[in-house]
Amino acid sequence: MDLYHTPAGALDKLVAHSLHPAPEFTAAVRRALGSLDNVLRKNGAGGLQRPRVIRIIKGGAHARGTALRGGTDVELVIFLDCLRSFGDQKTCHTEILGAIQALLESWGCNPGPGLTFEFSGPKASGILQFRLASVDQENWIDVSLVPAFDALGQLHSEVKPTPNVYSSLLSSHCQAGEHSACFTELRKNFVNIRPVKLKNLILLVKHWYRQVQTQVVRATLPPSYALELLTIFAWEQGCRKDAFSLAQGLRTVLALIQRNKHLCIFWTENYGFEDPAVGEFLRRQLKRPRPVILDPADPTWDLGNGTAWCWDVLAKEAEYSFNQQCFKEASGALVQPWEGPGLPCAGILDLGHPIQQGAKHALEDNNGHLAVQPMKESLQPSNPARGLPETATKISAMPDPTVTETHKSLKKSVHPKTVSETVVNPSSHVWITQSTASSNTPPGHSSMSTAGSQMGPDLSQIPSKELDSFIQDHLRPSSQFQQQVRQAIDTILCCLREKCVDKVLRVSKGGSFGRGTDLRGKCDVELVIFYKTLGDFKGQNSHQTEILCDMQAQLQRWCQNPAPGLSLQFIEQKSNALHLQLVPTNLSNRVDLSVLPAFDAVGPLKSGAKPLPETYSSLLSSGCQAGEHAACFAELRRNFINTRPAKLRSLMLLVKHWYRQVAARFEGGETAGAALPPAYALELLTVFAWEQGCGEQKFSMAEGLRTVLRLVQQHQSLCIYWTVNYSVQDPAIRAHLLRQLRKARPLILDPADPTWNMDQGNWKLLAQEAAALESQVCLQSRDGNLVPPWDVMPALLHQTPAQNLDKFICEFLQPDRHFLTQVKRAVDTICSFLKENCFRNSTIKVLKVVKGGSSAKGTALQGRSDADLVVFLSCFRQFSEQGSHRAEIIAEIQAQLEACQQKQRFDVKFEISKRKNPRVLSFTLTSKTLLGQSVDFDVLPAFDALGQLKSGSRPDPRVYTDLIQSYSNAGEFSTCFTELQRDFISSRPTKLKSLIRLVKHWYQQCNKTVKGKGSLPPQHGLELLTVYAWERGSQNPQFNMAEGFRTVLELIGQYRQLCVYWTINYGAEDETIGDFLKMQLQKPRPVILDPADPTGNLGHNARWDLLAKEAAAYTSALCCMDKDGNPIKPWPVKAAV
Repeated sequence: MDLYHTPAGALDKLVAHSLHPAPEFTAAVRRALGSLDNVLRKNGAGGLQRPRVIRIIKGGAHARGTALRGGTDVELVIFLDCLRSFGDQKTCHTEILGAIQALLESWGCNPGPGLTFEFSGPKASGILQFRLASVDQENWIDVSLVPAFDALGQLHSEVKPTPNVYSSLLSSHCQAGEHSACFTELRKNFVNIRPVKLKNLILLVKHWYRQVQTQVVRATLPPSYALELLTIFAWEQGCRKDAFSLAQGLRTVLALIQRNKHLCIFWTENYGFEDPAVGEFLRRQLKRPRPVILDPADPTWDLGNGTAWCWDVLAKEAEYSFNQQCFKEASGALVQPWEGPGLPCAGILDLGHPIQQGAKHALEDNNGHLAVQPMKESLQPSNPARGLPETATKISAMPDPTVTETHKSLKKSVHPKTVSETVVNPSSHVWITQSTASSNTPPGHSSMSTAGSQMGPDLSQIPSKELDSFIQDHLRPSSQFQQQVRQAIDTILCCLREKCVDKVLRVSKGGSFGRGTDLRGKCDVELVIFYKTLGDFKGQNSHQTEILCDMQAQLQRWCQNPAPGLSLQFIEQKSNALHLQLVPTNLSNRVDLSVLPAFDAVGPLKSGAKPLPETYSSLLSSGCQAGEHAACFAELRRNFINTRPAKLRSLMLLVKHWYRQVAARFEGGETAGAALPPAYALELLTVFAWEQGCGEQKFSMAEGLRTVLRLVQQHQSLCIYWTVNYSVQDPAIRAHLLRQLRKARPLILDPADPTWNMDQGNWKLLAQEAAALESQVCLQSRDGNLVPPWDVMPALLHQTPAQNLDKFICEFLQPDRHFLTQVKRAVDTICSFLKENCFRNSTIKVLKVVKGGSSAKGTALQGRSDADLVVFLSCFRQFSEQGSHRAEIIAEIQAQLEACQQKQRFDVKFEISKRKNPRVLSFTLTSKTLLGQSVDFDVLPAFDALGQLKSGSRPDPRVYTDLIQSYSNAGEFSTCFTELQRDFISSRPTKLKSLIRLVKHWYQQCNKTVKGKGSLPPQHGLELLTVYAWERGSQNPQFNMAEGFRTVLELIGQYRQLCVYWTINYGAEDETIGDFLKMQLQKPRPVILDPADPTGNLGHNARWDLLAKEAAAYTSALCCMDKDGNPIKPWPVKAAV
């Protein structure tokens, strides 16, 4: 039943014989559901008042006629008289569901002949779910039982619901699609009135979708109902015939999936723009990130939901499928997708559509092609709906004979420049926006309307290479405006200093203006005025009111004669601040000004100096609210940001511009009231990303932006703070920090004020928007691939309390189980390839392939996997021969891998060695099943010194005597002993391997810190040192992780005494080996001998001093400190065996 190998002409047969549900199972389900219907109607929903069942409607694929053989779904919607509004449906379902579940338990004992019954976990609240399956489990149906409010009543066929149904829905403030069950009947009718063949095409699309689901286990794919709607849209726009080619229809749907970032589809069969509330809501829906596919029955339910579903994964699969056998005619030619309004044109990357304007006028993009572009911010719906542009035109619902003429006239048509036109298809309502840039608009930049000019161009449309110039041209405020604001602030301060009754000690300018992160168009300034009368944190509030009244009086007088070109407007007075606005008369910018009287807690500090610890202990003992006295630390906050490199502050502007666009998109919409996190939180997040992932003065702006977006998406794991102004060494601060660290994530502490955690706001919404931006052109390199983010984790090891280390490892270091499964498949694929494909026409034979590296040992880190594959070849008969013919052997393996790529559906990228006789073939393998991640492979040809060694047995001593006599350089032939190296680690307890992961992570962080200062010891040496620490200090499979980590750090600090070895595989019994071991152990410390290869000394010739310095720094960090601030004690382990 493989779709790809079915010829185009046989697709109808495939659907008829293999995709339609089994008739006997369908009949059994129909009988069972009929029986359940009777039980529910007879018994009602139980409960104290025994609500009456008004009617029961069947929905889902089963009712729509799009059920697929094997597994499908059905929705039983029970309309009850006790549910009189959408609000009732939210509040009354618990008791109702309890009563219905009791009925189901009784009915499920005997659901009907040939069927089994089993409850399933509900996917959402307010729903009961169970599964009916055939006895052989080959066919099943998931049943969702939903009590609902009868919003539609007895609706006559082809009659629209009254608009107040939808306005009532919208005023209920429901979540997207929350009450979709109320509209099940409309949804069912929309699909199952379609021609039989169209429903067959839907089955074919869903069969393809099911095949994709089996290959991409981790991705959250769009719901299959979204593909049903997409299929209907494709048929409506490109065919509308009862008889058609299934191959042509399927290829059209796959083309649309590939262009999902341009899709905006809705129907107005049940709702429209006539009602003001519904029309306004639709306008907001149609501004959502692409794709947008609105349910024709429920406008709140966006099936496209561009920020939630992995459409990119589906698009990749569609691209792979696009030229398969199932699309080839008997002649071998590919069938062409349908063409029509909103559908892809053959050979054109965007979505083509003929548009008629007036008599015979058509629009044309810069390439002379018709194209659907992503929606611009100024999107508005079209006539006859109220509020749409007069120039909007309609596309005929049926195929139009004038379309051909329109195509012919394309080259002749003249389009006014810098015009953005919106077109609505009244049949399927795909939003189409045309933009033609003027001569002074750079390619790829959307032209701006005057109304939206303060927002700046849409970031998503700016090519990554142009981001630096975009910041300079569009985001950075003009020096003229900044100077104007500076002068105005100085005159305001002068007024307050001279006129106010209370003595001013000093003034600090904060806010984005003070930090140097203010955006063009609007910025904020925080004027913190330190008064002598405000002598401590507790007394600050009692005097603030009278000071604020005095300030307001003085500023009102100043307003009568303000600075030239500026007006000052009072916004509001709060208990601790005056809020005003500076508005220039000649510039389209404005400044939000906050004036705050404050206690001078820090005093005038020298550059780089920390406040006294008593400052913070006094703050913590004041019993203040979180961030209540943040103004007292405005100077520290400003210095933390504006001492950063200019380019980092430019990245902050870019991040804040994106944040501003998100805020504007949802302002006044359905998410209004759920405020976003403060913009300052994103400034701190940007600093954190740069510090941990880059630290350079020059960097890629796109990489920095993508890193920040990735951290926003990981908000539930964010734990970020700095100790530049306060220290964990102070008991009061340490206790406070530990309390903060026990809070839910995100945790982003202000570096100036440890009481202020920026966890507030709708981080989930921001994360959805960040995910949507990640697929846009602003984050793509020239070759179309996404730029890589910096390697930054959402929490830092040294800031993690010792008692939380196990959680840290589990959350951030332990690889995902699904990913490990995919890695294993990738490794097995390459192993099989090496055994079966290489050297088939040669006398050389592959004796065996052994897996090594972190993935084989069980110590791989999250998101990073490497595999050493050692290929033992018959042409090597002794150690000395291993170096010969290596170049030819590696070239042969590479050639075979390249030939095998297409067949196996994986991609390899080779790292070509510059050596004449390389010892390794390195490549990176990526695959559609690896979901954007990759595995680094090293393939090493080797001599089979061990042969077929039984597990747990020791090698023959002659192996090592031959090795000792053959080697020239330490560890030269270590690949021959990969099996022993692997087994030495992989046989260890799980928790010890977790400690190895922790040490490896620490080591990799150290590598970043000491970059350019010298070569650190090999990572394998630290793995062995970790095993040694556990063997000598604990041997308990359930040890204390902090103690184990602390012990390894202690041993690294004693590197000058380290002498570590094992005799598990070799010993002094043989005279040659014994003499060699004595010689090795007499070498300068540190000595760490490889337990598989005695010639390999992993302690030799490396900068242990750099590593020891880092280890010493960590011993005083939170991760090595108990809750009382005492250092964690290491295990009693000697540095030498």
